[in-house]
Amino acid sequence: MRTWVFDTETLPNRTLLSAQCVETEEWFDVWRHEYDAVGKLREFIMKPDSTFVGFNSLSFDNVVVAAFAAGRDEAQIKTIANDLIENRTPHWAAYKKFHLRQWIKDSIDLIEVAPSFVGLKAYGARMHMPVLQDMPMAHDHMVDPSQEKDILEYCHNDVLTTRKLLDTLDDQLMLRVQMSRQYGVDMRSKSDSQMAEQAYIKSMGLQRRDNKIPLTIRYDAPSFLKFSDPGLQDLLDKVRYHTFDMNPKTGHVVLPEFLGKQKVTFGSGIYQLGVGGIHSVHDKKVCHIAGDKIMGELDAASFYPSIILECGFIPESLGEDFIREYRRIYTQRLAAKASGDVTTSETLKISLNGTFGKLASKYSVLYAPDLMLAVTLTGQLTLLMLIERLEAVGVETLSANTDGIVIRYKEALQPQVDEQVAEFSELSRFVFDFTPYRVLAMKDVNNYIAVKTDRSLKVKGIYSQLSLRKNPTAQVSSDAVGAWLAEGTEIGHTIYHSPFANFISARNVTGGGKQEGKYLGKVVRWYQSTESIEPIRYYTNDNKVPKSDGARACMIVEDFNTHPHDLNYNWYLKEAIKIVVAVGGSEYLNAEQLALVAPQPKRRKKSDGK
Repeated sequence: MRTWVFDTETLPNRTLLSAQCVETEEWFDVWRHEYDAVGKLREFIMKPDSTFVGFNSLSFDNVVVAAFAAGRDEAQIKTIANDLIENRTPHWAAYKKFHLRQWIKDSIDLIEVAPSFVGLKAYGARMHMPVLQDMPMAHDHMVDPSQEKDILEYCHNDVLTTRKLLDTLDDQLMLRVQMSRQYGVDMRSKSDSQMAEQAYIKSMGLQRRDNKIPLTIRYDAPSFLKFSDPGLQDLLDKVRYHTFDMNPKTGHVVLPEFLGKQKVTFGSGIYQLGVGGIHSVHDKKVCHIAGDKIMGELDAASFYPSIILECGFIPESLGEDFIREYRRIYTQRLAAKASGDVTTSETLKISLNGTFGKLASKYSVLYAPDLMLAVTLTGQLTLLMLIERLEAVGVETLSANTDGIVIRYKEALQPQVDEQVAEFSELSRFVFDFTPYRVLAMKDVNNYIAVKTDRSLKVKGIYSQLSLRKNPTAQVSSDAVGAWLAEGTEIGHTIYHSPFANFISARNVTGGGKQEGKYLGKVVRWYQSTESIEPIRYYTNDNKVPKSDGARACMIVEDFNTHPHDLNYNWYLKEAIKIVVAVGGSEYLNAEQLALVAPQPKRRKKSDGK
């Protein structure tokens, strides 16, 4: 078995396919204008036991290869490529429209497997690829033979980026292989929700259908939901007896004003409800210290699956067969988790969680807006009920978000807390886990740094670690704050001793970016420099790219561990101090640190003599 990572380039008078073998690292390159190019390509793609991996390859590159293998010339291939891009013609329609057959039989497209809706260059920045590069010429450019080398290098770099993405997504792909075997459907190029949908299609024998969007739906609240507070009970009654309208175009629930705009004030917190989930509202940044109290996060295990199964919600459009299949998958997952079968457990977790994402899609066979509404409302009201019970015995609620709450209480209250959680779990049949914290530093409910009692960190939002889900944003500064909160490590020590990769920022720039007249690309990468450099600007309108003052573009990085001579450590130190202030930790900073971020007095303008 050979795995080939590949990419194509299409220009008016040049078509190129480049591929690298994962197992041997050998390269295969073929230009359409070469002698016997069609024969070479056909021989290559028809090799037995070969799998071809690309990025957006099902929708684009595979069709280009089909046109190339069919003997179409460069101009014809370019016409097809333009149709795919400009008219967004689906690949299955393009094969029919241009009388092509699919030459690549075994194919994996990483675009749906990857977690975000971004381009390959953005993933390259997130994976710290040495070279970030745009096409060295416009895609409608007539290529001179001397420019072929530049195009080849560019294509090779895209192939290397795709290969790195393939390696990074290895666990996710193994899960998809597992599900493909289980259900007899190729799921290697599908997202989590797409896999879940396919699993139900196979196991329940569901057929694709035109979903009928209901005019209205109702919420049948579970019997255990009950409040002592009159305001909360009134909210429950409103939700229980409200008729929810549906948007006939999107197929989504129309949020009534009493849920969408009205905030719920109760006990020590303010809460915002909605179709997506509950979250607490914080009008100020705050740093919570456990001190002589117990503090931590109380979250519901498998919250949404538990709500579906324990509350007996049956989607009108799918019936009881859906619940039986959902319970089978859930039970199987618990057994796999208990036995240590991680692969099976994670595979089935995808089926459970991915299912939920399809409930609101009018294009899915799993479309069930009544179930979506029932699950999300029950989840929110459940957390409110738990908060009410805990605050009744003296517990302070610091934060709430979707499936968990952060609480703080005196150690003497532990028996009452345990009793309330146990009673509530028995009543609702939901299982809650507790993770103790030493420190919780919050900018808001979606952006915080929490230090666990074992001094490990839980970070969320803008402070989270670099991953395929976010662009790098000078990670060293938030890392320094995390180490300071967890271990008391001097902020400057972390900054001076971190690898260069942690100092880098990157962002997508519409139309591309430039610096000092040089075009950089649509994804721009930089670090903060001590030297005087003009900001990075938008190529199209000359506007400044946000946060690029003092930035030096670094589209090519030879060594991510070696610091450049002009690295501005002081800038990153100031950013770290700003984070401490943003999460409410100003009182723990000394005068020297606070002086770094103090507002500078405005300079008086010189008199013009009038």
